[in-house]
Amino acid sequence: MRDSVPRSARVLAVLAVLCAAPAVFWVAAVGGSVIDGGLVVGALVAAAPLLARKAADFRVYCLVAGWVLLAFSVLGFLSGLFVLAPAGVILLAAGSRARPGSHRLAVLAGGTVSVVTLGLAGWAIGQTWISPHFQDPDAYVATVREDSPLLSATYSLSTVLRGAADSPALGDSVTDISLSRNGGTPGARLIVVFDPRTPATTLADLRQKIAGLPGVEDVGLCDPPTGNCR
Repeated sequence: MRDSVPRSARVLAVLAVLCAAPAVFWVAAVGGSVIDGGLVVGALVAAAPLLARKAADFRVYCLVAGWVLLAFSVLGFLSGLFVLAPAGVILLAAGSRARPGSHRLAVLAGGTVSVVTLGLAGWAIGQTWISPHFQDPDAYVATVREDSPLLSATYSLSTVLRGAADSPALGDSVTDISLSRNGGTPGARLIVVFDPRTPATTLADLRQKIAGLPGVEDVGLCDPPTGNCR
């Protein structure tokens, strides 16, 4: 059919949807953010041109959807809606390719944006959800009771590293130590980060020393997939 959508233009439209899809994946995996609605609506807008059968309708859908996504990206930039910008650019390229004549530049531009966007999305997903499952724990996490002297204003964490009369020094394998409150509940969380090259025997000794700190209990290795190592 003479008025049918060129295959390369439809491929670009599909790539635009794929570039918007990670935003929906983020909403499904994390949720609870004020930008969730905008990301979902943006992904649906990106898919609209795929409903067109005629080239003329396809061009209009791509033009409208592309500019809508770019407007979303600008207006919601600080809220994270900028992730929809690549899909908008690709849709504009798809609309240009659907016009009569050769538009190789549109295919090149849309394809380049697609490759870069999908590559970055894959890297981000890998670092956030996949990579932690292959990481070894590098910290001990413990509960600090509310009555522990570690929570006293006069008690310094440097004292924990150096050692004190009521607790031994933790040792040179420790690279960082921090305390964080538990969000309104009594007590706090103690995180002791150690050098990942530390031998198992030294780690066992370190765990005993942490358990020996005043008011500290439930000492255990952190779990990288849950993100509680920092």
